[in-house]
Amino acid sequence: MAITRKEKEATLQQLTDDLKKAKGVVFTQYRGLTVKQMDNLRKTLRKENVQYKVVKVTLLKKALEKLGLASSALKYSGPLAVATSSEEETVPARLIKNAGKDFPNLIIDGGIFNNELVGVETVARLASLPSKQQLLGQLVSVLSGPARGLVTVLSGNTRNLLNVLNAIKEKKS
Repeated sequence: MAITRKEKEATLQQLTDDLKKAKGVVFTQYRGLTVKQMDNLRKTLRKENVQYKVVKVTLLKKALEKLGLASSALKYSGPLAVATSSEEETVPARLIKNAGKDFPNLIIDGGIFNNELVGVETVARLASLPSKQQLLGQLVSVLSGPARGLVTVLSGNTRNLLNVLNAIKEKKS
């Protein structure tokens, strides 16, 4: 059964909305993956609140044009899927890169970052960045470092004084 024009327009609007809301977008080729592998990939991505949808290239180009992005840069000929995250910019790239180890047929083809189409190299760099939680943990560690050093120095003086007083006590007894 053919898809009606209204259904196509609704699908286009949904894709456009998903791309507009997304902070991180990665385009992948999935040719050669079985249905079971695609389901496993979707489950893995869903755990991190990443949507993974198969889209037609022409539909993606129209959605990108609606968003004001140059869709002429897209040169895809095969099946294409889009991974989107509305929470964090690097999550789709990192998860797809990790999934590429289990599914060698999964190929990263680019993405959208800061409302610009980016290539494979940029997506690979985004995938190598730590997660937001890891960065926040590192920031807390850096900020608490001086306070921890101060506590160590202050407790060292108290400890030395206590050692001196214990030595005097030992000497008198």
